Amino acid sequence: MAFPIESFSSFGEDRLILKFLAKRPAGFYVDVGAHAPIDYSNTYALYLRGWRGIAVDPDPDAIAAFRRERPEDLALQVAVGTAPGKVTLHLFNDRSMNTTDAASFAKTLANPRKRHLGDIVVERVTLAGILDRHVPAGRQVDFINIDCEGADLDVLRSNDWARFHPSLLAVEDLDLDLERVTESQIFRFLRPLGYRLVSHLHYTSIYRLG
Repeated sequence: MAFPIESFSSFGEDRLILKFLAKRPAGFYVDVGAHAPIDYSNTYALYLRGWRGIAVDPDPDAIAAFRRERPEDLALQVAVGTAPGKVTLHLFNDRSMNTTDAASFAKTLANPRKRHLGDIVVERVTLAGILDRHVPAGRQVDFINIDCEGADLDVLRSNDWARFHPSLLAVEDLDLDLERVTESQIFRFLRPLGYRLVSHLHYTSIYRLG
C-alpha cells in the first residue's frame, strides 16, 4: 500500500499507523480527543482509504468540523472517562490544548503563548459506553487513537477490554521516557492487556497487540 505524500499527523504518526494496518484495507477506528478532521489527525489518512469510525471530542467546534469534513464518520460531542456525568472543559486559543484534566489545565494556563478562552460544561461518558452503543453489530474495532491532554489513562481505564480489544492503539503519553519506559502508567496499564510498545513519536506511543 502506498503512503500518502504528506502526513496529516503532527509528527508523522499516520504513516506508521498505515504501515501497521496495511493488511486491513478498510477497517473501523475510534478517535478519542479527535480535535480536527484533517490537519493534525491520526485517522484522516485511514478515512481517505475507506476506513470509517467514530470521532469523539468535547469541543462543539471540533465536532461541527468533523460533521462537515468527514460526514461518513459518527461524530460525538462528549468527554470520555471513568466517571460519567457533567465535567468542565477548559478552552484555549490553541484548541488542541483543550482539557478536562486539572493538572493539564494548570500547566497550559501558565504558558504565556496559550490563552484561556473560558470554560463550558460537557457530558462525560465511558469509552465502553460509546463502543457498546455505537459500534455496529458484528463490527470489530481495529484501531483506537487517544489524545486527551492529560486524561488519556482515564480514557483507557473506561474501556471494556474484554469486549473491545483493537489490534493497534495510539495514545498520547506526555510522561513516557524512553530510558524508563516501565515508569509510564500508560505502559504499565496496557502491558498486561497484551500490548507491546512498538513506537513513540514525540508525544504519541503506538502499541500493537501480541
